[in-house]
Order: sequence, then C-alpha cells, then structure tokens
Amino acid sequence: MIVVVVMSPSRRFRLLAVLTAVSAWALVALGGVVRVTESGLGCPHWPLCTGRAVPLSTRASAIEYSHRAVVALVIVLLVWLWLWAWRCYRSRLDIFWPAATAVVLVPLQALLGAVAVWLELPGWVVAVHFVVGVLFLGAIVFAAAASWRGTERPATPGFARLAWATVLVGFALVSVGATTVALDADAACGKQWPACNGALIAGGGHADVQVAHRLLAYVVAGLALALFVVALRGRGPRLAGSLPILAVLVQMAFGVLIVVPGGSGRTHEILQGLHVGGAGIVWAAIVALAVLSGEHRAERAARPLTVTPAVAG
Repeated sequence: MIVVVVMSPSRRFRLLAVLTAVSAWALVALGGVVRVTESGLGCPHWPLCTGRAVPLSTRASAIEYSHRAVVALVIVLLVWLWLWAWRCYRSRLDIFWPAATAVVLVPLQALLGAVAVWLELPGWVVAVHFVVGVLFLGAIVFAAAASWRGTERPATPGFARLAWATVLVGFALVSVGATTVALDADAACGKQWPACNGALIAGGGHADVQVAHRLLAYVVAGLALALFVVALRGRGPRLAGSLPILAVLVQMAFGVLIVVPGGSGRTHEILQGLHVGGAGIVWAAIVALAVLSGEHRAERAARPLTVTPAVAG
C-alpha cells in the first residue's frame, strides 16, 4: 500500500510566506528608487553606511539606508520562513526548496551590493544586482504561492504550460529592462511611443535595446491577456489569472508616461520608481499564477511513504 502524505501548511505559515513575499517586493521596488534617484552612493561604505549610527543627513543617504534596513527585515523573515519549512514541511519540496534557494541568494546579493558600492555603481553590476534580486523575489513568491495552492480553481495542463511560458518571457523582459537601465538607454527612442525616433527603430546608439524591451512587453501583455481569457473559461484560477493582465496594463502605462512628453524632473523620477516597482508586481503575479496552476504537481512534491503489509507465514 502506498500512502502519499501532502502536508497542508498552517494559516500562520501561509501569512508569513505572503508577508515575506511582500517585503521582498518592497525591497526590489526600493532598490529601483535607489537607482532612479541616484542614491546608490548615499552610503559610501559597506556594510556600514557612514560614521553615524543613523545617517539621515541627506536625501540620498536616507534612501540608501532605508534600502539596507528593508534588507535586514527581509532576511529575518526569510530565515524564519525557511526554518519553519525545514522543521514542519520538509516533505513539501515545492515550499522548502524555493525558500532554501532564496536563502542561498542572500550572500550573493550582499556581495553584488558591496561590489556596486566599492566600484562606485558600474552599470553592469547594478543590472546583475537587480536581475538576481528578481530571481530572489521569484523564489520567495514561489514558496508563498505553493503554500496557498489548492485554494483556487484547478488549472488544466495547457493553462499551466502557458503560465510557465509567460514566466520565461517575463524574466527576459525584466533582464532586458535592467540592461536598458545599465546602458542608459531609457531615452534612446526619444520622446516617442510606439515609434522609435520616427520609425520602428532608428537613431542608432542603444535604440535596439529599448525596442527589444518594448517588444517583449507586448509579448508579455499578449500572454497575460490569453491567460485571463482562458481562466475566465474555467481552465485556470480566475482570481490569480486576472492579476497579470491588470499589472501589465498599469506597468505599460507607467512606461509610456516616462517616454512621452510631459514627464520631466521630479515627475519623471516618480514614474521611473513606479515602473520599477510595477516590474516587481508583474513578475510576482505571473510567477504566483504559474505556481498556483501546477496544483496537480503538489502530490509529487511530497515524499511518498511506502507501507508493505506483513504476510503471514
């Protein structure tokens, strides 16, 4: 006889997982604020900020110090989540291993952050730091969504494959977006959308990177719309299936407002910060949907316990 034990996480564990995921998103968003406000050197030293205990003498130092404070909060929540998963839900590999992966990424992120400060913010280091941060967020969202799996309508295998395809394209979109920022290609297409310098792509420089970012955004929007329509037809979780398209539409609106005339000065800076935070929400929404769509895999995530009945001799 084969008995498959699937541990259902407690409500408190689920809430902790959600809180950790939200905190991780706040960390990614605040990292974007650090980037767009050019506050990365607000704390010129690492791991300490300045000689003062609370270095809030300037706007840049306050922003960068806040970022580091959120880092500390996320680490505490993540370690708590991982220890709880290790103690009570080790058989739920879909929860335990993503949480463990996030824990492993912490020192890598810390090293990249330190290198960025020591080398005075080279673009490629900042871009890699952001991409690894997105993977970090994805791992935590994966664990959080897995802990809630089974609370929504089951998805068909086709819906699940479409959701995971959206995750892959979404990661490509975020990576190209980070490259756009690293190359200072934000304005490579001028103040035009959807055109780029009067054509599909023109102007040289890094306009091709900006156009690639836009095209990937269109693909993600199309996939998110397809997921929404299929979910409405009962082939996937309806609530979770509606979130990606809503997040994508808002995110695209921020992106367009950054480009078109009218966004300048402090307004432009705010829109850039919202765009980075929106990228984290889009990524989290599609990862969560993909995980929730894989309900049929939950049983395989638990370790089977085989019990052989005794045979009388």
